[in-house]
Amino acid sequence: MRVDVKKYLFIGASDEKSRFFKKAQKEGFINFISTGATTHKEIPVEVQEVTSAIKILRHQPPVEQEENFKLVTPETIVENILRLNDENEKLLEDLRMLSLEIERIEIFGDFSLEDIDYIERNGNRKIQFFCARPSVFKDAPPPPEVVYVASDHGLDFYVAINPQIVHYDKMIEIKIDHPLGVVKKKYNEELRKQHDIEHELKNYAKYNTLLHHLLISRLNKYHLYSAETYVQDTMEGSLFAVEGWIPSNQIDRLPGLIDDMHVYADEIALEPNELPPTYLENTGAERLGQDLVSIYDTPSPTDNDPSMWVLGSFTLFFAFIMADAGYGLIYLLLALFLRYKYPGLKGLKKRMLDLFTLLSVGCIVWGLLTTSFFGMNIGIDNPIRKVSLLQWLVEKKAEYHIVHQDSTYQEWVTKYPDLANVKDPHQFVSYIPAEEGNQTHKIFARLSDNVMFELALFIGIAHLILSLLRYIRRNWHGAGWIAFLLGAYLYFASYLNAPSILNYVGGIDLENGGRIGFQLMIGGIAFAVIAAIIKYGIVGVFEVMNLIQVFADVLSYLRLYALGLAGAIVGATINEIAGTLPFVLGVLLVLVSHFVNIVLCTMSGVIHGLRLNFIEWYHYSFEGGGKEFRPLKLMKIE
Repeated sequence: MRVDVKKYLFIGASDEKSRFFKKAQKEGFINFISTGATTHKEIPVEVQEVTSAIKILRHQPPVEQEENFKLVTPETIVENILRLNDENEKLLEDLRMLSLEIERIEIFGDFSLEDIDYIERNGNRKIQFFCARPSVFKDAPPPPEVVYVASDHGLDFYVAINPQIVHYDKMIEIKIDHPLGVVKKKYNEELRKQHDIEHELKNYAKYNTLLHHLLISRLNKYHLYSAETYVQDTMEGSLFAVEGWIPSNQIDRLPGLIDDMHVYADEIALEPNELPPTYLENTGAERLGQDLVSIYDTPSPTDNDPSMWVLGSFTLFFAFIMADAGYGLIYLLLALFLRYKYPGLKGLKKRMLDLFTLLSVGCIVWGLLTTSFFGMNIGIDNPIRKVSLLQWLVEKKAEYHIVHQDSTYQEWVTKYPDLANVKDPHQFVSYIPAEEGNQTHKIFARLSDNVMFELALFIGIAHLILSLLRYIRRNWHGAGWIAFLLGAYLYFASYLNAPSILNYVGGIDLENGGRIGFQLMIGGIAFAVIAAIIKYGIVGVFEVMNLIQVFADVLSYLRLYALGLAGAIVGATINEIAGTLPFVLGVLLVLVSHFVNIVLCTMSGVIHGLRLNFIEWYHYSFEGGGKEFRPLKLMKIE
């Protein structure tokens, strides 16, 4: 639920300022407004340091947290963590450089540079090390003073012994400043130091909760300080003035805040073009939807709260794409385990687990309605089919074809003459030709595929119509597009001679529905354009261009059918291949492949389930661009 906010001016004695803001922070229902003269304050260094320390500990394995905070100094802990992390990063860089040096000179082996120097001084020779591409000496052997050592990393390595320093064409000289043994010893010493530092950092992981408390404390002080900078001093500093937003349903809390202080508060008008913040107040399932809404954008102050709409639609779309009760059951078991394992979850973590549970149940319900369980082929007469929405729709469609004996029916009867005397839709879709020698219900498979395709379009049209209806009072030209959508659904079913759900379930005659649909299409477009001209003037004539947008939005919902079908085909293929393998290999294939399929389906369900809400649906009933209501309040660890 979106709650309107009111703008208030607070004026009080300067000696009451600190007390007023501290009490306001404790109450936590006023969003103070920064003045134009107030510059943005950078986050204090002490807050950044604690945040950095927490991020460092986040990479450490979880350990039992220290509970006796009286024996430690948080500031010292933060300082030590940051120091150790700096040393660790420096050591890691040193190790990287030493590793590169070892890799560069290791091929020449371990030798003493003092021996090399002795040979050069007493033998009047210069010893040099080189590398070159193998093709350098492809046509001719290397000079006699150049000795081949070995090849590695696509290069050949050489040692050259000459009376003086020599430079060879297409050969790169390698300078060796330290022997391999010395470099390796240095590497091992640095590695030990780095392991010691990591061990120390792991010991500090037990103070993670303490640092979170310290961070909250410092953030509360910072937010209080920032809010106090929003004031304007008047009367030579004897008074302070500050503005703030208050939700209309919390204004009755204002007297309790200021009654015992020399502070005056009164509602004031908004400045021209001033945008008030958006305050959403939701609990339960609506709060889950609010979390989803916040992923994309903040509603504008005039937007209706879309939280429940987004939650319901997202659950349906996710289940449609996942399209398997077995996968949903796995997720539900995982959700129940997490609830058992972490009973004390609160705040966002608790809501995320609730959303996960809801999506799991949605997948199970949709999987039962479409009779899909780990991609297995469930018999057409199985008792589970009694609750199958898909089978019911398939039989209703078959019944329509039988009654009307249309071209589709004639095609089947021509191909399978035995069906000419079958009037029962269940027997009709259950028919298996004896001469084909398999157990595939081809009629049922074809009809079920068509029904799922129709469902995706039907859901998309219904979803867009609901979006248009939400803002019909402010955008009444949307009524024309509602008529167009209904008309197009009826007309194209008639034009393609492909009865839709409205025909074989709703009882609408295909031919008459097509005529009515065509009239609704033309009338809807005309009404939308005329209404837009009345509202926006001559530029409203361009409303006709929305015809392309509406068509594109409807077709976008076919991704539900395509992604659901892809997941189902992969699941069925996995089972089919596994059935031809030895038992152990088959089980291994099923486990690994279904896991991959679950991950892919989950990614598709989340991305496209949200996208259909945030792009297609928001297009007609969401303005967005709002700023979130952020009251001054005491932060707490959830």
